[in-house]
Amino acid sequence: MRWLQDITLGNYLPIDSTVHNLDPRFKIASMSVLMGATFLLSSLLSVALHTMAVLAVVRLSKIPLKYFLRSLRFFFWLFLFTAVLHLFFTSGTPITDDPLFGFITITYEGIHRGGVVSWRLLVVVGLSALLTHTTTPLEITRGMETILSPLEKLRFPVQDFALMMMIAIRFIPVLFDETQKVWKAQKARGADFSRGGPKRRANTLLSVLLPVFTGIFRRADDLAIALESRGYVPGRKRTSMKVLIWTARETSATVAVLIWIIAVGIGQVLLGS
Repeated sequence: MRWLQDITLGNYLPIDSTVHNLDPRFKIASMSVLMGATFLLSSLLSVALHTMAVLAVVRLSKIPLKYFLRSLRFFFWLFLFTAVLHLFFTSGTPITDDPLFGFITITYEGIHRGGVVSWRLLVVVGLSALLTHTTTPLEITRGMETILSPLEKLRFPVQDFALMMMIAIRFIPVLFDETQKVWKAQKARGADFSRGGPKRRANTLLSVLLPVFTGIFRRADDLAIALESRGYVPGRKRTSMKVLIWTARETSATVAVLIWIIAVGIGQVLLGS
């Protein structure tokens, strides 16, 4: 379970940086737009520009690159599986006349598409990690409430939805922490997760999953009691002590994001597939 220690997605890093100090409404909106733009890019120039821009923002946020990459490490097998899937099942021009294992044909189009799709997933996860590393759960909640506030006219429970999203994000590291604690406790009691047949390993794994879910439900119950004790009532309008203010800093950042999107858009047009 050492891989649990490498999961940093959802953890906020309290660092004094330009990205941390930006308005959460801007960060949520810009990250959403950039994620959408990511799925429209496929040319080599646009991919390179988009990747460099993301790394530049990571640098600007003062988040250690090693810590940021740990957020992506957990999804490595997803990226690899996606690349291999497109590699073997995309029709096109074969790279060799002899199929692999006699029946698997690898094409140039499969290599390109597998690489692009995996890169898109990588960037989307990276942008999500960047948002959670630089924005507290409370700020994310306030930002989402403000952005989605026009939906209140359609009787959509904006505040409740934003609170639900905040709790979901906050419970990601809590889930992994709980799993790690139970795993270490079971190993201290002599549990061996690397030996035995499938049935024994399944029983051993079950001895971890049951306490983990029990602990999660206990935490959820404690959270519900805490909300009730603070006067939370679903559907009732709530105020906030911190008022979000749009400044010239956010305007400058918006211009920078627009330049970013225009640059990668030009790269996509010049070398579009």
